[in-house]
Amino acid sequence: MFKTRDFYLKKVYNVDGKKIGTIEDLYIDFYLGKILGFKISNHVLFSKKDYVAMEDVIDIGEDVIINDIKKDNGLEFKEIKDMEVIDTLGSVKGVLEDLIIDKQDYSIKGIVISSGLIDKMIKGKEIILLNRCILGEKYILYTGNEGVLFKSMPHNIESYHGSKKA
Repeated sequence: MFKTRDFYLKKVYNVDGKKIGTIEDLYIDFYLGKILGFKISNHVLFSKKDYVAMEDVIDIGEDVIINDIKKDNGLEFKEIKDMEVIDTLGSVKGVLEDLIIDKQDYSIKGIVISSGLIDKMIKGKEIILLNRCILGEKYILYTGNEGVLFKSMPHNIESYHGSKKA
C-alpha cells in the first residue's frame, strides 16, 4: 500500500528521458475512490500543462515515466487535506491526514485521520474505509460502524535494538 507522501517530489520523465518536473499533488475521485492523475510542477516557464492522467503513466518506481502531459484539473488532495471528519452523531473524529492507496490499481482503500498531536502519540492514527465516507463541502461524513477500528500506532524503538552488554 502507498500513502500520498510516497508520491510527492518524485521526478517525472517522459519516454525520451527528458525531465518534465516533479509531482506536486494527486488528483483524486473521492466518489469512485481512485487516483485520477498527478499535478506536476513543470520546469517549462508559462506552460499550462501540469496534469498527468494515470492512463499516461508507464511506470512508478523511484521516478515516474509518462507518455504525455496535459492541461486538466480536478480535485487535488491538498484541497481536502486537514478537512474535519465527523460521524453521524455530529462529533468530530479528527482531520484527514493521508490516503491509503492500493499498489496494483491505485484505488483509494482508506483514509488516515488523526485527532491532534497528543492523541496521535497516545492513541495513534485512525484508519477508516473510504466506502463509509461522504465528501461534503466543509467536512467528511463517516457513516461506518464505531465497533470496528483500524489504528496506526507508533512503534517502540527499544524493542528493535538489542541491549548492549559490557
